Amino acid sequence: MNTALTAALILGATGLSAPAFAHGDKGAHVDAFETHLDDYEQEIEQLVATVDSIASDYAGDGVASEQLGQRADALVDDWEHVDFHEALETHAISLYPPIWVALGGLEEAIHKDGAEAEVRQWQQRTEAALWQGMGALKYAAQQRDTVAGSEDTATEKATPASGPETIDIIQKRLDEVLAAYREGDGQRATTLVNEAYMQRFEGVEGALIERDADLVSSLEKDFNATLPLLIERGADSKAVADRIAAMNDDLDTARELLKEAETDKSDVF
Repeated sequence: MNTALTAALILGATGLSAPAFAHGDKGAHVDAFETHLDDYEQEIEQLVATVDSIASDYAGDGVASEQLGQRADALVDDWEHVDFHEALETHAISLYPPIWVALGGLEEAIHKDGAEAEVRQWQQRTEAALWQGMGALKYAAQQRDTVAGSEDTATEKATPASGPETIDIIQKRLDEVLAAYREGDGQRATTLVNEAYMQRFEGVEGALIERDADLVSSLEKDFNATLPLLIERGADSKAVADRIAAMNDDLDTARELLKEAETDKSDVF
């Protein structure tokens, strides 16, 4: 196992299955994830088979582009609803964003005409990210007994904040993302995006999903795929700024929903 993967684990330390944690209650399998590795592997094999099928059909002439686009969109939805997604997000989250980025790149490429080479590139990257995530879970399962104490401490320290004020923090972090990008520091910009999602947005997802599931899905994709892809591709600053502005609009809505949730909770008590 390479050093980057080990470090990521320490930092993080289609008939598919039930919705992912970000989109509902945590599945029982997550706490005993080490006993479900075969199930996760089967899910990855299904996802990889779908990716292969879409890429092969794209390279051929027998499937309409509209149908391929729909299948690519459905693939992203499938990823959101496998148990593997939930287990990875919980136990090896540092290897979670690369899958989103790869799927987002593949989805965009499929919607283009004459992009066979790009589709193949994203196909390979998607499959590699999925299997690396599986490797991360296997490694985490092997290490679980020996790092249980430190893992509990790390989890406690990394617990995301919740409440309307969290949205203010996220928006300030997105301002820092744009500033870093304009200064030419794409790596720092990407790190800040990931931190905003993992350390902040995840803390309010549970409350938001009950009020606007589509809003949560849209923001999750922006944080994990759309914005990181723009940064990776070296998009012009205006494109990055426009995407962040759109995210801020959604985050403004999220803030109001969280305020409503707090009001409703106060009324109950």
